[in-house]
Amino acid sequence: AAGQVLKNEWGRFFNRDFVLGIAVSSLTLISVALIPLVGSIVIIFSPLPILFYYTKLGRIAGLAAIGLTLGLAIFILGLISPEKIFPLFLVIVLTGVFLSEALKREWSIDKTVAIPLLALMAVGAGFLAFHSFQSGQPPWEFINAYIHNSIQENIRIYGELNISSEQITLIRDNAPQITRFLTLTFPAIVTASTGICLWLNILAARPFFRNHGLHYPDFGDLTRWKAPEKIIWLLIAAGGTLLIPQTEVRFIGLNILIICLFIYLAEGISIIGYFLKVKKVPFIFRVMLYFLILVQQYLLLIIVALGLFDLWADFRKFIRPAADPGV
Repeated sequence: AAGQVLKNEWGRFFNRDFVLGIAVSSLTLISVALIPLVGSIVIIFSPLPILFYYTKLGRIAGLAAIGLTLGLAIFILGLISPEKIFPLFLVIVLTGVFLSEALKREWSIDKTVAIPLLALMAVGAGFLAFHSFQSGQPPWEFINAYIHNSIQENIRIYGELNISSEQITLIRDNAPQITRFLTLTFPAIVTASTGICLWLNILAARPFFRNHGLHYPDFGDLTRWKAPEKIIWLLIAAGGTLLIPQTEVRFIGLNILIICLFIYLAEGISIIGYFLKVKKVPFIFRVMLYFLILVQQYLLLIIVALGLFDLWADFRKFIRPAADPGV
């Protein structure tokens, strides 16, 4: 009997899902670190394998798989490219775990995004404070150096991609101004980008969960999602601070403004999703459109405006189902 119990306990860990989860998750982390172009795309959905296998395996086996995943990824990168090992791995893992725990609790979509986001921001602030204490360097100087190095790395990559020398020169000449702006708006950019990453992973997890019989909350029709109406007053107040001559106040307001605009971007994307659903646009064209939205900044501005003015216009009521060609 004792032998059977031990066999069952081992079976909970060393099974196909356990091994596959480690393999897929490790490969994802390594891809993010070693392949710049692929990594920049993969990184958005890099928490998805952690989220899926942590949920499927359960907490204990899931945590064991995560520990082995981190160990394997760090070991392989240590052999190939030791300088590529960075704390982002832990952030990716925590994102998957936090999302899994949130999805188990039947919260609203707003709460399912907001609570993991706050948890991740707290962890990030802790990392930053620890590094600042350890190095004796103020946090903003560390952020400034990180952004400066990232811009220089991007300039190098753009040169390898045969992007026009005029564009590269423009970025190089304005690098100090770009670095300062990104440093001052770093809190908003990190918060907004993390929120979008959480949103996309929640949506991407749904078909995987349902196809494998895992519980997935009923969030209702997310294409009808609207931002809370009170956000508009926060947006107006943040915009008003830009008129104040004090630099610190202006940049606090700018950070709040950016976060508000990203919330309206999410509403604009939900309107686009509602349009595509009602018009029964084929899946491949939906993917192409969303990809175009991600890479075209002008489209992002239009969609932000769409989400913002939906407060008054309610654009969804003007969208009618596509006519049946057989009628």
